[in-house]
Amino acid sequence: MGLIVDQEHPGTPESVWLGSGRLDALPTLDLGRPRRVVVVAPHPDDEVVGAGGLLHTLIASGVPFEILAVTDGEASHPKGGAGQARDLAVRRPLETLRALRRLGCPTPMVTRLGIPDGRVTEHEDLVGDAVAGRARPGDLWLAPWPRDGHPDHDACGRATDAVTARLGVRSLGYLVWAWHWADPSGDDLPWADCRRFDLDKPTLSRKRWSMEAFHSQTRPLGPDPDAAPVLPTAVLARFWRRAEVYVDGGSAG
Repeated sequence: MGLIVDQEHPGTPESVWLGSGRLDALPTLDLGRPRRVVVVAPHPDDEVVGAGGLLHTLIASGVPFEILAVTDGEASHPKGGAGQARDLAVRRPLETLRALRRLGCPTPMVTRLGIPDGRVTEHEDLVGDAVAGRARPGDLWLAPWPRDGHPDHDACGRATDAVTARLGVRSLGYLVWAWHWADPSGDDLPWADCRRFDLDKPTLSRKRWSMEAFHSQTRPLGPDPDAAPVLPTAVLARFWRRAEVYVDGGSAG
């Protein structure tokens, strides 16, 4: 499947997801009591849009957490040229730090792997090695569902699932781009493995405030059409829900 996100390809509207009843029917997530949570983020912002509500809840409960930042997100606007890519490579990780502080973590622990944006599949073994070197008993690992739809996301999900399964460490898959291409009336998602994590109003407000930190993705970089936001309002609306959805155990369906 080719992931296309632009004005001509707005994806599955949020009204369709909410009107389908599929999300409300999901069982709730049994979070347990993790010793630590580690989030694998293919690009700066994935950790917040996909799992910001859960992260805020765990942070507020005193659970330590870390971010494994796989790329610096320099290729979010591929037609912007080398100079813009260099700027984004600096700017986007700083936006992540600002967003995590808004979630309630004043000193976020972020490990940056520096893998080229858009080329994670070529370096999937490096992601697996990084997970293996950090995973500990009692951890909860969050990574994209391995069929989320973006090659970088899918590679991160596969690598994380393989290592955590081998080590017996719990993992959950979060969804970002699957909400764009999937159809709630079908079996595009592994519904039997999906679990709902409800967000109260303060948590949802925190998540939305945190998402606003990613100016490079939610606002135009300039007047040219190629500088349009990667996360326009129609996309952001999918992450303003009163619940997040996770694939329990990292199953690929």
